[in-house]
This record gives sequence, structure tokens and C-alpha cells, in this order.
Amino acid sequence: MLSDSFLPEIREKFIANVRNIMQALSECLALSYSLHNFTLRNQTKHIMKKNADKSKSEGGNNMPKQRKTSSKNGEIETYLSSYYQFRYNTVLGRTEYRGKNDALFSKVGRYEINTLRREIDNDIGIVTSSDNLYSIIESSFSPRINPIQEYFKRLSATDIGNSNRDCGNDVSLSLKAIPELASCVVVRNSDKWLPYLTKWLVAVVANAMDDRECRNHTCLVLTGEQGKFKTTFLDLFCPPALHGYSYTGKIYAQEKDTLTYIGQNFIVNIDDQLKALNKRDENELKNLITCPMVKYRMPYDKYVEEHLHLASFVASVNGNDFLTDPTGSRRFLPIEVLSIDINKAKAISMDTVYTEAKALLKSGFRYWFDDDEIAELYKASEDFQVQTAEMELLLRCFEKPTEDNPNCTYMTTTEIITYLGLYTHHPLSLKHMGEALKRAGFEKVSKRREGGSPIYVYKVRKILPCPLPSYCSNQM
Repeated sequence: MLSDSFLPEIREKFIANVRNIMQALSECLALSYSLHNFTLRNQTKHIMKKNADKSKSEGGNNMPKQRKTSSKNGEIETYLSSYYQFRYNTVLGRTEYRGKNDALFSKVGRYEINTLRREIDNDIGIVTSSDNLYSIIESSFSPRINPIQEYFKRLSATDIGNSNRDCGNDVSLSLKAIPELASCVVVRNSDKWLPYLTKWLVAVVANAMDDRECRNHTCLVLTGEQGKFKTTFLDLFCPPALHGYSYTGKIYAQEKDTLTYIGQNFIVNIDDQLKALNKRDENELKNLITCPMVKYRMPYDKYVEEHLHLASFVASVNGNDFLTDPTGSRRFLPIEVLSIDINKAKAISMDTVYTEAKALLKSGFRYWFDDDEIAELYKASEDFQVQTAEMELLLRCFEKPTEDNPNCTYMTTTEIITYLGLYTHHPLSLKHMGEALKRAGFEKVSKRREGGSPIYVYKVRKILPCPLPSYCSNQM
């Protein structure tokens, strides 16, 4: 049994323990309530977010949309479109413009930009920089246009009948303007003039309309006496609508500007230069006439780029002899001019001429030369060959055996040059002499000498006495 003295102490400890238990229980209940409220609040936020997203996806967002207003550049474009027409000239690589009532386009340069800035400031009260105006104009705001192709697209269609594709010289169709243009020129080789001119004109159209390669592989050449209006007549091939897309003068294959002439001009007229070309220059010119593309760097551009071979070639020569390649050339179409009615030629509409050429192209007319025509062209070109020293000396000192006088001497090319060297100090070429013998028609045969191996010799007959001593003395 516990003593009564311990009872009060035990009672006080019991009461204290009960109080501690009650306080702990109260704290536990409070914490449980707090955690329950925290979970409910976050669940509420999640539900609100889901509902908000759903409302937005269903178009239920009641937020007011921002009104779209026109920009400053938009107002500038509207103003420019109201008064002007712009284009990017793909041939010249520059932007051009014209007034709504104007016919011709002009380049957009610094002066024009500053003028447009003043107009925009005065008319609609917008101040803008030159750089900003350039960035607008030199963009898709200005459509890319090839003016030369646009010219041919605008030409009206005409019915000239059906052309036989295999009959390249058939110009008996219902043509008027092309034969009329040809009739303005009186030529010596009249049977070639109209066919050559027609083929060349159709090739001009084909070349201008092709974006991938050169289609006109020939150069129309007018030869003859000075003062016959040859250059003036050839300049007419560039119609008034394409004024500014032609070049008349001399060209040099080594100069960079020459490639620009080919890429940016419709007609290149080589004025009295062919006669001064040596064989290497002539070959380089042939390459320029036929190259599919030309590479050059436009002004202010960073890189060299490929450009279309746009130009078709014509040329004039005072005199007749200009071809230096003794094997002939199929790139030049030589025509000897006797006279030109230049006033009649100027009265003919080149638009009508090219309308007929376009119709011929569409009908399947063959504007290129076949093998038989090339052979004829080689033969016809002989009258326009430059007479080499070898050819001149050969014809002065030798002649071909004939049936009436078959006696001859058999000589090699080297022996012929050695013989001629006894009478002239002019250096002679074995290659040129061989070409001269072939061109002059001397017969080449294979012959054995003193039982040796067969060698090629020519059947010739010396002209005696040799005329060279008196000839050489006259040249001193």
C-alpha cells in the first residue's frame, strides 16, 4: 500500500500527462486539417488551368484581338504602285521603272531614288531612307522580266502555212516582210541571200527564246565596197522596241566587256574588224558565236555568275577577203553587197519581219545547216578567203597538168618550199603550203623513189622561167 503522502504527487503527474496528451492530439488535428486544405487548393488550381486551356482551344477566349494596321513600308508600296510600274530587268541585272502613262522604262539610280523620296515625303508625309527605298524596290515588289523575250511574246501570231522541217531552204511560204527586206539589198551571190537571211532571222528568234543554250551558230557577214550602207543596214535588225540592246563596234575575245556584250545585247554588229583578225582571233570569235553561256560579274555583285548567250552576230567588211582559215568556215555567212536601198529598208517594220520569223520557228522551219548545206557553204566561202603567201607563190610558179599537156614533175611539199625559197626570202609554212596545194586542186599521189618507201608527192608543172625574180624586185 502506498503511503497517503505520495497520493497528491501522483495525482499532479497524472494531470500533467493528460494535459500533454491533449495538447499533442490538438496539434495533430490542426496539422491534418492544414494538409487537407493544401491538397484541395492545388487541385482547384489544376482544374481552373484545364478549363482555361479548354476554353482557349474552343475559341472561348474573350481577350480582344489586336487590330492589324498598315506598316510604313506598306503605305510606300501602295503609293509607288499607284503611280509607277516597276520591274527587275534580268538581262541588264537592274531594277527599272516607268510612269503609268509612259512607254519606256528607265533605270532606278541614285537620282531616281532621291526623287521618289521627295515625292513620298511631300505627297503622303512619310520620311524614309534611300536604303529602305532600295530594299523595297529591289525585291519581289519588282517582278523579274526578260524584256527581249517579252517582246517576242507580244508579237502577234500569223499563219504562214506549213513548213517542211526537212526542207531548210524552203522560203516559198506566204512570207512578205522577209523577202521585202531581202529585196533592199542587191548582192552578187543572189541565190544564197534570201535563204541565208531567212535562216539567220529564225535562228535569232530561237536563240532569244532559249534559256539554256545558244541557238544561232552563224554570223551574217556583208562584204563589198566602202560606203554601201552595210553597217547601217545591219543595225536595223535591232527593232525600235529593243533600242539599247545592240552593240556596234569592235570586240576582243580577251576583254571582259566582250562577254557582257554577248549576255546583254540582242544584236552584236562587228564593224569592219574581221579583215584584221588573224587565224587565232578568228577561232576565238567562232567560239564566242557558239558558246552556250557566258560568265561575268555584274557591277556591284560579289560573284561571277552564268548568263544567257543572248546576242546574235552580224558583221560588215570593206572588201571581200576576210576568212583566214583555209579549210573554210561554217560560222560565217558571207554575202557580197553591190548596193543597198537604205531608205526602203528603213521603211520596213522589223516587228513584222520578226513576226514572220517567229511563225517560221513555230511551224518547224529548220534554221540550222545540214551536211549538204555546210558543204555548199564551205565552197561558197572560198571566194572570201584571205590569199596566203603560200597560195600566191604556188599559183605564180606552178600549174596543174592537163590532158593536153600531161607532162609533170612529182614534188613533195618540202621540195616545193625549197624551190620557192631560191627566189624569195619570205618565210613559208609547210602547213600553209599543204593547205594551198589542197585548195588549189593539185593531185596528191603515192610514189616510190629509187626503190625506197612510198611517199606522198604532188603532180605539178613548173612555170619557166620562174616569174619570182621580177616579182620580188617589184616588192622591194
